[in-house]
Amino acid sequence: MSVCFAADIEPLFRPHDIACMQGMGVLLNDYGYMSDAAGDDTFPDHANARHVYARLTGAEHPRMPMGGPFWSDAQLALFNQWMTDGFMA
Repeated sequence: MSVCFAADIEPLFRPHDIACMQGMGVLLNDYGYMSDAAGDDTFPDHANARHVYARLTGAEHPRMPMGGPFWSDAQLALFNQWMTDGFMA
């Protein structure tokens, strides 16, 4: 079964996480933002989602969620699967 943003990914972000990252221009609860296919200097495609994932894993800073608790391996795998499945709504 495919992983979808609305049903599987968005609910993983707490209201505090959404508000905190919105202040940095990162729209965790906005499918259009999270699924944007545009790349940047770091990622050739879907840079917004890939930067969020990198922050969730600690590969980029600030690590998310700020102050923890950090996502479990299962949650990270689900986000990664969402990207692999094609950023489904």
